[in-house]
Amino acid sequence: MSVPSLTRLDVIKRAWPLVFANAAVPLAGVVDTFVLGLSGDKADLGGVALGGALFAIFYWSFYFLRMGTTGLTAQADGAGDRAETQRILLRALAIAAAFGILIFALRDLIALAGFAVLQGEARVEDKGATYLVARAWGAPAALACFALSGWLIGLGRNAATLAIYVVFSLVNIGLDLWFVLGLGYGPGGVGAATAIAEWVALLVGLAFMADTLRRQKGWADGVLDRARLLDAAAIRELFQVNVNLMIRTWSLVIGFTWFANAGARQGTAALAGNHVLLQVISVWAFVLDAFAFVAETEAGRAFGRRSVSDLRRSVRLTGEPMLIAGGLFALATWLFGPAALTALIEDPEARAAAITYLPWCAVVPLLGAPAWLMDGIFIGTTSGKILRNAGLAAVAVYLAADAILAPAFSNHGVWAAFLIFYIARAGALMSAYPALERRLHSAPTASATDANPST
Repeated sequence: MSVPSLTRLDVIKRAWPLVFANAAVPLAGVVDTFVLGLSGDKADLGGVALGGALFAIFYWSFYFLRMGTTGLTAQADGAGDRAETQRILLRALAIAAAFGILIFALRDLIALAGFAVLQGEARVEDKGATYLVARAWGAPAALACFALSGWLIGLGRNAATLAIYVVFSLVNIGLDLWFVLGLGYGPGGVGAATAIAEWVALLVGLAFMADTLRRQKGWADGVLDRARLLDAAAIRELFQVNVNLMIRTWSLVIGFTWFANAGARQGTAALAGNHVLLQVISVWAFVLDAFAFVAETEAGRAFGRRSVSDLRRSVRLTGEPMLIAGGLFALATWLFGPAALTALIEDPEARAAAITYLPWCAVVPLLGAPAWLMDGIFIGTTSGKILRNAGLAAVAVYLAADAILAPAFSNHGVWAAFLIFYIARAGALMSAYPALERRLHSAPTASATDANPST
């Protein structure tokens, strides 16, 4: 059966819901930051910066549940295997539940161990621990949302993903305003607001899961059969893909955590200013990831169909608007950033630091776009080993750059090394792309692709 070719209009139609869905996630973090900024206490901002960086190690480490689920689902959908798409969802939800409960159970130990390593003033660390412990209540729901949104994106249900994260953002923003500005709960209130919003988002995601199953005429034959659900080959494939994606994510989380800690070494004002700018970067990164998500789905389907031409088309038609948007976002940050930061940050030292280092922040959307695009291509083809190796190489280059530049140029050096991190990520993945095309025809499964020693 012939498959319609991807067009630029298809990309735009499918990307725009994800633009808003992705923007909703960091928007909640931006509101967290600026609500605390309006309280006028840079220690609150610094505490959430360190607490958030620490929590990210245990939270975003499981983002493979979104990435791996999308890639495997898209490949099964491209191959016309409805039953396997449903089994992928059930396996992902089981993993999400297990790890989410584990993070919640270990929340106090995570805070104790983490702040024994990170460097911050005593008051900043106390506020960070309060935020982290409150935030951990939402971990099971957050990981389940990773699995659900990955499944929906893999099936092309991008509007459903938009609804889930819009609800999350609205609930989080409303509770932020109430808990922090209204009740004065500070960092603990920010963490609690996010946790509650994650549980509400999970309920919305489960509703869309039920609607999708209804459209698929219910569970396919044999999906709930225990032997098929626990099929050794499928579990092994899931394990191989997700372990490599987890290592890849750890390497990136280490990079971002190192950036936060590098700012802490420059003082509380620099730490707070860097954290504010990192929220701006998060907005642009998540928005541009909308095109990368479309690339994931299309690359996965091309992989399922074993079509190099479809893979190339997905790279080109998603990459073009992504690079254009990255340039526009960089220009907007440069032009309008100072006024926005002046209006939204009360503490004068934190505000001055954020404005001083804004030009570095403004470059990130343009430099980061190639890295995010190639992430999408390799995630969609579940090429976890390539992503793992690229992530490890990039973070090694970044740490070396920071060791050289930060002592010599202070916080400017911290930012210069951070930009090198993005360049290294893009370069490592782009160098691996020709090998991906060569392997596409010969690899019968995603796991076989990952096992290829030439990756």
